[in-house]
Amino acid sequence: MRKTLGLALALTLGLSLTAAAAEMQGTIRSMDTRNHTIVLEDGTRLWVTEGQEATVSPGSYVEAAYESKGDKKVVIELHPRVGLDGSTDPLKSIQAGD
Repeated sequence: MRKTLGLALALTLGLSLTAAAAEMQGTIRSMDTRNHTIVLEDGTRLWVTEGQEATVSPGSYVEAAYESKGDKKVVIELHPRVGLDGSTDPLKSIQAGD
């Protein structure tokens, strides 16, 4: 009985932590390395670590998973995406194939 209860509690906590993360994607409009933030073209501001910051630049198309901490969206995973032609924008990549 204790094992079942412990497993149920662990699953409940694990699923609730996973649900707390949100995802978004877009092209980086600007970066503020002093405050460790990036701003996407839609105006969304994301807080990143120095390591994440080093992997992207303005114009990069990214996918990010983040957690809301107060009024900040703190990135927990950041993945730059590159198109077939080397472009960071998937639409430009598709259009280049024409």
